[in-house]
Amino acid sequence: MFVTGVLLFILLELFAQASQAFKALDPEEAWYVYERCHEDHLPSGPNRETYLKTWKFWKLEPNDAVTHCYVKCTLAGLQMYDEKTKTFKPETVPVQHEAYKSFTEVESSKVNELQQALSSLNAGSGSCAEVFNAYLPVHNKYVGVTRKIYHGTVGSVAKIYEAKPEIKKQEESFFAYCAKKALGVNGKEGYKKLRDYELGDKEEFRNAMDCVFRGFRYMDDSGLKVDEVVRDFTLINKSDLEPKVRSVLASCTGTQAYDYYSCLLNSSVKEDFRNAFYFHELRSANYGYLAMGKVYEGPEKVKEELKKLNY
Repeated sequence: MFVTGVLLFILLELFAQASQAFKALDPEEAWYVYERCHEDHLPSGPNRETYLKTWKFWKLEPNDAVTHCYVKCTLAGLQMYDEKTKTFKPETVPVQHEAYKSFTEVESSKVNELQQALSSLNAGSGSCAEVFNAYLPVHNKYVGVTRKIYHGTVGSVAKIYEAKPEIKKQEESFFAYCAKKALGVNGKEGYKKLRDYELGDKEEFRNAMDCVFRGFRYMDDSGLKVDEVVRDFTLINKSDLEPKVRSVLASCTGTQAYDYYSCLLNSSVKEDFRNAFYFHELRSANYGYLAMGKVYEGPEKVKEELKKLNY
């Protein structure tokens, strides 16, 4: 009885620690993980669509190097696996469950089983193949559970969006979302103020830009993610500007989103930055844009497609 009590105390302590270190993912955050891992790991060529359709149905097939690395990417993004320590993170599962259990209606006993199953896994050296092979039996047994608690079912996600309008919607660009969130203005009016730089360096504009930078994954609580900014230049076929972009950001005196934004707009790469920024805005209204095989076709094409977005 004493041992059981100690074990329960330890589990509760681990759960409390995980709750502090891990924030449950909302549908937008989970969707971003899935689609970004699609972008990074889908192969080019005739089999691309087959991989995509299979993964979207939560089937981890085919059993090859491509799928192995996609699975590792997804597990890391969902924070079920830690790439630094090369270990699975079962303690995050109940945190995710607790946050949305009223919408997913998953039995707590099943979540506990999933957590215990993850705790027994060994990722070895952390290679894609070892992570995949360790996780596959757990996935096959508990896919119905993970799919619900990690926002992979249409029904529960729809309920969450209805109950939590503060979450960015799937067909909403981050410019429109952040205009609404930071400026308190809905629709085209708020979007136009943000997009046309009408607010200058006012506090509300700074807040909106912080929202956009975080939405684009340029920044998180740890600071600027330079590689993400550079990636957007690469996506508009301007990879040759990487040294200059890194130099501009490194020499920027401020550390807030608005500061980096201003530094880029006042640099020699400003026009290319605008083009990269607007292309990301377009993609932020459809996280599957690149995974579907679409590519950058120039600033005019982007402007044309942006006009089709609903605000």
